Amino acid sequence: MVNQLKTKIIINKRKKEENAKSNIRKNDFKSSSQYKLIEELINEYPYKLTYTNLKDQPFILLKDKLNPKYIKGYELPFNLINPLKYELLKLIGKICDPFKPLCCYSLTPKLFIDKMFKNKPSITYNDFCYNIEYKFKFYMPSYTQIFKFEKELLWKLFMTVRNLKEVSPYTPLNDHERLNKILEDNETTLPITISKVNKDINRQGIHPSILNMFFDFLNIEKINNCLKRDNAFLKLESIKNQIKNRDFMEGIRPDYLYIMFSKNANQYYSNFNQKQYEKQFLEAINYNTTAQKIITENSIYKKKRTQFSQETKTSLMKFYDIQLPSFFKEYIKKKNQKHKEIYEKIKNMIHKKYLKRKQKREDKLAGIIHNTQSDYDAKTNANEDEKKKKKKKKKKKDEKKRKRRKKKKKKKKKKKIFFFFFF
Repeated sequence: MVNQLKTKIIINKRKKEENAKSNIRKNDFKSSSQYKLIEELINEYPYKLTYTNLKDQPFILLKDKLNPKYIKGYELPFNLINPLKYELLKLIGKICDPFKPLCCYSLTPKLFIDKMFKNKPSITYNDFCYNIEYKFKFYMPSYTQIFKFEKELLWKLFMTVRNLKEVSPYTPLNDHERLNKILEDNETTLPITISKVNKDINRQGIHPSILNMFFDFLNIEKINNCLKRDNAFLKLESIKNQIKNRDFMEGIRPDYLYIMFSKNANQYYSNFNQKQYEKQFLEAINYNTTAQKIITENSIYKKKRTQFSQETKTSLMKFYDIQLPSFFKEYIKKKNQKHKEIYEKIKNMIHKKYLKRKQKREDKLAGIIHNTQSDYDAKTNANEDEKKKKKKKKKKKDEKKRKRRKKKKKKKKKKKIFFFFFF
């Protein structure tokens, strides 16, 4: 008990010291010049959303008149959305709180930082990029005014490229057999298209300049290749608390995130040097190219191997096409005849047994055969009585023999005692 109390006292002291240190750090940080930069950002909140003019984005007007003939490219959005805006949409869709499997809501700083850092106090730039690209999944932002038209356009593009028709997922009121509708090959529902578009965008990845911008946005101390947990949480939490007209338990909305990132993202995206990036990450690019080459070569090897196996199989099967000799055919005929004779004998035996059983049943019912079971029971009872009598006789004989042996032993003892006394 004494040791337990000592350990509790030590733990409580350590906790108090850690809390005091964290409070000193926060107070020092608030008095620093870096915190003033955050305050300048916070004073601009809440942002007023800009009016989206459709004349600046004419492709949005054509979302109901899309034709797969005129769509060019291999991936969404087929060059119909501004690339910078599309990259920010991908980032925001990964950062915000997921509402699986369709959409995401606002960004709550605590959930985001717990998922990013886990139990680590700081992470490197490579870990930061890896977590966003592979650990965070993309879900389309749900309540937005900025990405309102882009969402619909992406869903329509997905359907038009595949020549799919949008259908309600539920059956009509007349159909009482089932609730959900059985879809045909050229039909889809809106939830299915949303989930598939999310998966397609998640595979694409985010532009490296946008990742660099977001890393620098959270990195208040501007430390090279290192992001601290406290700095990132403090920046996002302070921005969240200063937003007006915020619902209960709501974080930073996707529209606010877009307005925050748009200025810096434009600079980073325009100043991005692709050649320098390739030099910096040359090993990773070479690894990916070699891996892709190995996969293609492996597929070619598999095709050649299947072709070779089929050809060898056909060549080996030719040996079995040789005609058999005449005596072998006669031998097979005789063998089959003998088998038939044996099967017929077995059938006759089984049939005779069945007939005998049938006759016995009929005779019993007619009263020709008496029930032998009662006689058998009487015999067994008589035999049991005889056995019991024999056992009793044996016991009596054994008891008599024992008594005789005891008497003889007593007489011998008396003789010995008398003889000893006489001498």
